This record gives sequence, structure tokens and C-alpha cells, in this order.
Amino acid sequence: MSDGSLGRFSGRGRSEFEVPVALAGKTLLAEAWGRVLSQGFTVEGDYREGNAVLREWVGQSGWGNEKAHIVIPPKYKTLVISKGGRNPGRWHLSLSELTDAPELSVESSGTTSRVYSYLGEKTEAEVDFEGNGAVWFSDFRWRRRQKLIGHTGKFRGTIVIPGPGLVAVTGGHGGALAWGSQPGWKVILSPA
Repeated sequence: MSDGSLGRFSGRGRSEFEVPVALAGKTLLAEAWGRVLSQGFTVEGDYREGNAVLREWVGQSGWGNEKAHIVIPPKYKTLVISKGGRNPGRWHLSLSELTDAPELSVESSGTTSRVYSYLGEKTEAEVDFEGNGAVWFSDFRWRRRQKLIGHTGKFRGTIVIPGPGLVAVTGGHGGALAWGSQPGWKVILSPA
């Protein structure tokens, strides 16, 4: 259920809604969050393949009211808010274009997946993860992606951001992007 502004949805329990016409067919950036003590919720997407409509997992919100970013591919026409076999509590989802991603600051940290725009030149950054996670780099359309670093446990390292594009901090390992809550992380850009 939309709260009246384009791309902003809120509700309680399981819900399905169409991607707004103005955003349909575009790769989207979703910001997903719940109530203070909630365990989060799942975002799934429906898409058409031949005569069948298929549903697949897209990502998860952050725990509680922590906002997690999820990149939503353009193939989804309908989004579904659920929590496995149970109903989620109060939930919020804000959809925008990838170009609306916040700018990567000199020091960024969090406990959820995040997507940032980076407009600078090639630079190094120090990363510190309290558990499994990864840093990805992509063009601004999310078409050409590369994993800059990732590990299944606690780790530190240095990455090279090749230039302007999107920097995504995600959970997961083994080549998969995992959107939602994750162990704490920090990215610190090297001084120019």
C-alpha cells in the first residue's frame, strides 16, 4: 500500500503490490526497514517467463528499524513482502532509481547491505568486516559487476575502486549477493 508518494510503501503483514509505472522496467534501489524490535522481512519478486509467472527471493530488510539496501532487477513487475511461513509485522519499502544512491563518504559503516554512488577517480579503500561479507563495484546501471573483496569470516583488506560507479556492501559469500542484515562493516577511503 502506497503512502501517497511514488515508490514508497508501508504495511503490516504479507502484501503484494505492482512496481509503480514510472519505475517499471528499471533497475531499482530499494530501502527496506521494519519496527524497532522486528526480525525483518523478505522481499520477493514476480516475473513472467513464457506463460508462467515465477516468484523468487530478492532480498531482506534490516533487523528492526535499520535500513537495508536491495538492488531490484528490472524483470520484476510485482513485489511481495513476506516472512517465510509467518506474517511480517510492520514494514516499509522505498523504491528509487539507482542514480539516487547516497554518495560514498570518506568513512562509511553499518550492519546492513548498502549501495553507494562513487563519483571520484580511482582510489584505494580499507575495509573491515566483523563477519562474512563482500564489496562489489558496478557501473551506474548495475550491468557490469565485479566483486572487489569477500570472505566467509571476519576479515580486513584493501580494495581498489576503479573510478565512478556504484559500490555495494553486501553479506553472503561464494559469489552470491545477499541483501539484508549482516555483521558490522566499515569502508574507509584513502586520502587523495
